[in-house]
Amino acid sequence: MNLQRPALSFAAALAGIAMGACHDQQTIEGTSSRTINIAGKRMKANLSPTGTPNEFDLLIVRDAVVIDPDPASERARGEEAAARVSREVCKVRSLSPQIVSERLVSEINYYVRFRCV
Repeated sequence: MNLQRPALSFAAALAGIAMGACHDQQTIEGTSSRTINIAGKRMKANLSPTGTPNEFDLLIVRDAVVIDPDPASERARGEEAAARVSREVCKVRSLSPQIVSERLVSEINYYVRFRCV
């Protein structure tokens, strides 16, 4: 009976630490972040202005740990997510997105710079 009490205390402490580790991720000031679903995968879209009028940086990040990612699939999902977000951003301004640059980072994260024209 006495051994159960330390085990329960340890389990409670471990659960408290785990709950403390689960918190909202902070974003850099001036950026916005949201989670979207692409082909059944959760993706996080981090959008920030570049300082040039109507130009934005967008980083699409998988919202899960991926072991042995397929770069072609990750790029396709990243492109789809980026297209969706950039259309929404530019639509507010009654403009259309134009890609300035794009690349796949670490075989899984998709970075794109776009402007609304």
